[in-house]
Amino acid sequence: MKKTKIGTLAVLFLICCTACASTTEIKESVSGSVSFVKTASDNPKESEGVVFANKLQKELSANNLKGAIALFDKMPASLKEDAELQTLLCALYYSDGQYDKAIANAEEILQKDGKNIDALELISMANHAKGDRKAYQATAQRILAVDPYNPSVNVQQGQDYAMSKKYKLARTSYAKALKGDSKNEDALFGYAQMSYYLNDVKSSKETFEKLVEQNPQSSISYAYLGKLSAEEQNYLRAESLVKKAISIEPLNYDYYMDLGNYLRSQGKYDAAATAWNKAVELDPSYFLAYAYLAGIYDERDMFDKALENYHMVIKTNPKYFYAYEETAILEYHAGNYQNAITYFNKAYEYSQSLSYKLMIAACFYKMKKPLDAKNVLAPVLKTLDRESLDYQMTRFYSDNYNRNAEVALVQRIDKEENSQKKGKMQFYMGLYYEVMGGEAGAADYYAKVASMQAPMFFEYRIAEWGMKAAQQNMGE
Repeated sequence: MKKTKIGTLAVLFLICCTACASTTEIKESVSGSVSFVKTASDNPKESEGVVFANKLQKELSANNLKGAIALFDKMPASLKEDAELQTLLCALYYSDGQYDKAIANAEEILQKDGKNIDALELISMANHAKGDRKAYQATAQRILAVDPYNPSVNVQQGQDYAMSKKYKLARTSYAKALKGDSKNEDALFGYAQMSYYLNDVKSSKETFEKLVEQNPQSSISYAYLGKLSAEEQNYLRAESLVKKAISIEPLNYDYYMDLGNYLRSQGKYDAAATAWNKAVELDPSYFLAYAYLAGIYDERDMFDKALENYHMVIKTNPKYFYAYEETAILEYHAGNYQNAITYFNKAYEYSQSLSYKLMIAACFYKMKKPLDAKNVLAPVLKTLDRESLDYQMTRFYSDNYNRNAEVALVQRIDKEENSQKKGKMQFYMGLYYEVMGGEAGAADYYAKVASMQAPMFFEYRIAEWGMKAAQQNMGE
């Protein structure tokens, strides 16, 4: 039961009391004209109702639920059997979190009127709020037996299905709700959203357009229409639609994230960064905008800003292991080898990839700490198949240089049939030559990696940087 339900019940009661509180007399003037004059009612019950309604209105206007509930303890005896007031009390209990009292009072109403939909809905929603799934479902069935297209129950069932990612069942429930009330905004939104998830673009678009026509202030509908336009690669229209959503709800984090995506897709990188920075401003504790900013700065070789944002991703979401890998790569590129070691180690905690250990060893070699490099790799060797290429490469990094081992490793890499595996091992040969001072060998292997089609490993970037650096050094 939504708070709007309480407001509706209260308003209806207040209107009834006000209407009953006066009568209208028709009087004819001396000139013959007719005038309507309201006079106070002499009915004591009606006067008591007005007084009670005014007190109730005062508490509800102050959002004082407990104060409104307390008024019912002093309710005039003439009003105690009023069904609308009793339903309103149930709604107040529900809104105040007193679910058991809401249920008990609603059951009393049902003893007199077994088909009272408001009472049934209150019991259903109170059980749902309590987490009593069995009781909730039982009450929902009681409602549907009386009113199969009840909007409230069908919407709630749709939301439950959606939470379980049962989108087809959810959409069916929302469709039933719309049969009961074709203008129900929760049902319209649910139906449109489920259609979006089910890739029924036409139904989703039509329903969201109907919703904004009915409610021009539905910001989330504009936002979804923007998503639908973006899926058609109409990013300019998507930008316009999400900006409309923002004009209605200017503090919505998600809208600025979407805006940044649409701007980036148009090549408007600075504007995209501005949108994502606005999202950061709205919620500096959430990681996603930092991740997007880090990515766009990284793509544009603005590595200092990328690092700054990756650090914020780690701060706000320490379990986002991808950020550790990216931060380690950029720290390595910046020559901050100790920092790179720290973040490669953190990445290894989440994914035990040999690559991280080899990169840590390379960092130690660059720091002129060969013993530390060997100590990092020694325990790794024990976990590898001695006949594998991984073992051969790790052993090559760990042992003192051996020409025969080098030749055998090169031959093994050349014979590797998996292109991704071969490319990665070529990278580590190039990296070995680099850290050991063999610039020509490094440049040669980095060039092989850089020429790959669709490499699927992070070392590719380091190979590109290494190739450029080696070429510059040899050119000098």
